Amino acid sequence: MPLSRFALHAAHTLLPLTILAAGCSSDPDLSADTGGGGAGSTGTGTGTSSSSSGGLDPNIKITTIAKIISPATAGAGMERTQCITVNLNNPEGVYALRFRSDLTTGSHHLIAYTSEKTVEEPEPKDCLPFSGILNGEHPIFIAQQPQAELVFPNDENGVPVGFEIKPNQMVKLEMHYVNTTNFPLDVMGKVSFDTVPLSTMVTKSDLAFWGTTQIDIPPNSAGDTGVLYQRALADTKTFALTTHQHQLGTEMLVWYGEGADDPNKMQVAGSKNWADPPLELFSPPLDFPADGAGMFSSKGLAFQCKWNNTTPNPVKFGEGYNDEMCFLWQYYFPSQGFQICLNGFCNTTP
Repeated sequence: MPLSRFALHAAHTLLPLTILAAGCSSDPDLSADTGGGGAGSTGTGTGTSSSSSGGLDPNIKITTIAKIISPATAGAGMERTQCITVNLNNPEGVYALRFRSDLTTGSHHLIAYTSEKTVEEPEPKDCLPFSGILNGEHPIFIAQQPQAELVFPNDENGVPVGFEIKPNQMVKLEMHYVNTTNFPLDVMGKVSFDTVPLSTMVTKSDLAFWGTTQIDIPPNSAGDTGVLYQRALADTKTFALTTHQHQLGTEMLVWYGEGADDPNKMQVAGSKNWADPPLELFSPPLDFPADGAGMFSSKGLAFQCKWNNTTPNPVKFGEGYNDEMCFLWQYYFPSQGFQICLNGFCNTTP
């Protein structure tokens, strides 16, 4: 049974996340290859890539599909989350082998989801942060930096790994923006999918999202979660991982191993920069074998979040900029569906 809005309320509050750090260092140029798209509009661009294909196989024909969300001019101190739903206008199904994103200053996060809607909603409207997961939608890409890129690897047999996109796929783009400056900002985000035909031999990938809502940091005090642990889906491999905290976060650590107390667990991620956590890439990927433990492997990831609450108020889990979070998300293959695990309880949807 999919996680419901009620179930997430039971984990203290709604799941919405304010993923992205505010105050990016510079504005990327979003004017190239956008097919238009000014303030309050969307734009698309398609075509065969050339030098922009980066680490992709140069012998594979790459078609790029791009979409833009341009919510508005954000006044000083303004914080909002807005969404659009648009059609990728891809006449045939494809595999995405690379995701790219560009965010202007003030853009706090940009998330792309597949959507089951049949009618476009191209005008930005207010929505809950991370509302796609609440409504059973499937995240494709979560952008955390002004410019981000994820090139999918090859599997152990040399087969490209990719994410399947259905024909004429509807996608929802969610942008959370917060203007921490003293002047107005024009905020904009762009996401690009570098794709190949479904006739290409590809190993399907998906995303897993793990964390805790059990956060309670006393006023003017340090706090941490202790070391938590989540077993991974059996017979999967993780090739990319990143973490998320809010502004009171001082460190998030992630280890690969067989339990929170495993003396041989290996640290695979560690960020002391809540505003710009790195995207960790693993080559070879982290292996979670099927070893008779049912749907879950005997191996998984341990994680710990630390904070320093410099405010006079207690801080708990929540969706706002002044609340706190402790989450990691990871890309894995072969796909068993999108997985979300909160406080040790997991749900996987195709």
